[in-house]
Order: sequence, then structure tokens, then C-alpha cells
Amino acid sequence: MNKTMVKRISRLLCLCLALILSVSLLTGCQSSKLKPSKQALTEVGKVGDYPVRYEELVFLAENYKTDGMTEDELWALINENIITNYAILTLCDRAGVIYDEKQLEDDVQAYIDDMIATDSLTKKNYRETLRQNSMTDHYVRFTAEVDLRYAKLEVSLAQKGELLTDEEAVCEYIEENFIRTWHFMVANNEGDDAGENRLIAEDALADLKDGKTTMYKLIGGKHNEDLMISINGYTFGKGSMERAYEDAAFALDVDEYSEVVSAKGELASGEYVDCYYIIQRLSLDSDFIKENYDEMYASYTSSVIGTMLEEVKAELEFVPNDYARSLNVTDLESVGIGTDVTAIVVWSVVVVLIIAAVFAVVIIVRHVKNKEEARKAAKKALAEKKNGEKR
Repeated sequence: MNKTMVKRISRLLCLCLALILSVSLLTGCQSSKLKPSKQALTEVGKVGDYPVRYEELVFLAENYKTDGMTEDELWALINENIITNYAILTLCDRAGVIYDEKQLEDDVQAYIDDMIATDSLTKKNYRETLRQNSMTDHYVRFTAEVDLRYAKLEVSLAQKGELLTDEEAVCEYIEENFIRTWHFMVANNEGDDAGENRLIAEDALADLKDGKTTMYKLIGGKHNEDLMISINGYTFGKGSMERAYEDAAFALDVDEYSEVVSAKGELASGEYVDCYYIIQRLSLDSDFIKENYDEMYASYTSSVIGTMLEEVKAELEFVPNDYARSLNVTDLESVGIGTDVTAIVVWSVVVVLIIAAVFAVVIIVRHVKNKEEARKAAKKALAEKKNGEKR
């Protein structure tokens, strides 16, 4: 095989390797958009004017289901929680939230990429996380869209005059309608003994009442599991916290401690678990509000929007269709996470190109071989002719 043929074949092989590398880079992104199956997009009912898809029903059923739960009990939990996304979308529509569709698509992708980069729940492979949580990529993108629209509510409501913007008016509203608290929190993590945790909380309360400790020391101690609490505590209005926590807090006088309160709480990981609280109500005056105005305004808008959302949720209900009613929600068929159509198409093109390259190599080899054989035959004929002339 001559040098020219070697060079040609080497170039083709290099081209194939370059294509494989390029496709690996193009299709290796774990957050690339996945096409949902027909089953995933099947409508199972409506909330208001919005269709609800099978993929969402699967996600809620799989994540709320516990051992021994009956179908009626599971449906009750699903019905309670399935309206949330659609209540947000309804509120956004009423507030006149506008979002350019192309920009929304780009922002959804950025949202997911950022989630993968920063969220402790998605440090593992994104697609594996979807499988573990019975989610499709399409449903994740839907929830991202809902969150992004919700983030625009504040501006839209302010423009419509449904949120206060004057600082004095906001401060007055907060002073009249909000409270500020500290708390000591013991969380019932997986594997914990809830009885022992309650005893820890009760012992801490006894020490507070006896003057043996302070809330400040408890918050900085080994048993407190609210790692997000700051020196300023939490400032909030009604409808912002877990109902049991909120009722206990609003019933307190300034500097008074609650009894041990049982309510859901958020851990630093973002997980919600049952917790035991001891709550102390702190003073909330105009000076404190003005000194921390940005934080206070965020609490104000969050509270007002949260109240509006609860009102919209109270109007809505999930209306299942005949297909949904035919399903056993305790044993739903999985729909997978979606199909990477782009990767399939690109790899198909690459396979075709590689096959074409292989044929090209074969053709080159045959061409060179035939040419070399013809050259040898011509050389032999010429030698034979010369030998004949000599005779």
C-alpha cells in the first residue's frame, strides 16, 4: 500500500473519530430536552381551564404513596396537591403576566442547568434523578415554567396597584399585620426516634422556663436543626408558615415562649420533615422594619401573593376524566423520563457517514489495488516485448 493511499485512509478515519467526538459532546448534556411519550401526555382531567397530564399523576402518586395506603387515601392527597401549579398559572393570567415564549424556553433551559449545577438533590446524573423521582423531563420543564411565571407576579401585581410600593405604607402594613419569631427546631429525620426528639424539645423548654438557657444558646446548640435561621429570625404574615406554627406564634405576646409545637419544617437540604418547635415571639417595630426594609418588603410581597394564591386554590378542583377514574393510582404504569430524539437523529447520521467512510476506504483500496495490478501487468508486458525483440 503506497503512502498516498495511507494518507487518504488516515484522513477518513480521523474524520470518523472527529464525528464521534463531536456527537459525544453534543449529546452528552444531561439536561438536553427529552421527548415525552404519548402516554405521558395523555390527559387525565382538568384543573380550571388547564389539562392535567398522566405524567403529573404518576409523579404525585409515586411520591405521596406509602406502604398500606388505600387508593382513596392516595386520591385524597393527589386532589389536594395537584391544583397548585394550575392555581399559580391562573393567578398569573389574572395578573396579566407576560412572557415571550422563546425567552421562556431559553430561561427554562437555564433554570434546569442551574438546578443541576447547584441543587443538592440533583448532584447525581440528571436523568437518573428523574428516574428515581418518577418524573419526566417534560414535567420538570413544565414546573420550571410555572416557577418562572410566578417570579414575574410581583411586578405585574405592583403595576396593577395590587401591591403597596410606598415605603411608609409598606412599613405600616408590616407593623400591623406581621410578627417576628425565633425558634429552636428538632427535626424527625429518617431513622430518628420521634419520642426521643420530643423529649429533647421538652427538656429545652424546661431549661428556658427555669432560666438555665436562652433561645440564642439553643439556636447555636447541637440539637437545633434549622441552619437557615438568622439573628433577625423570621418575619411573616398569616398564610406564610405551617398552620400549627403560625397559630402558636400569633397567640404569643412579645418575648413569650410557646409550648412544644409539632409542624412541618424545611431542612437545609430542602427536604420537609416533621419537626418539634419552641417558638419565641420577638418585637417588631418601625425602626427594625426600616433597617431591614429590603428583607421586610420581600416578606410582605411573599405574604400577599401567598394569600392570593390560597384564594385561587380554594376556587379550583381537579376534575378527573373517565380514563383517570379507570386507573388504580396505587399501581400506575411508569412512563420513563422521555426520549433524546436529537441524540438518536445525530447518531443515525453519524452511523450513515461512518458506513459511507468505510465504503470509501474499500473503494480506495480496490482502486489502488487495481491500479497497481494494471501497472504490474503493463510492466510485465513491456518486459516480455523487449525480450521478444532481442530474440
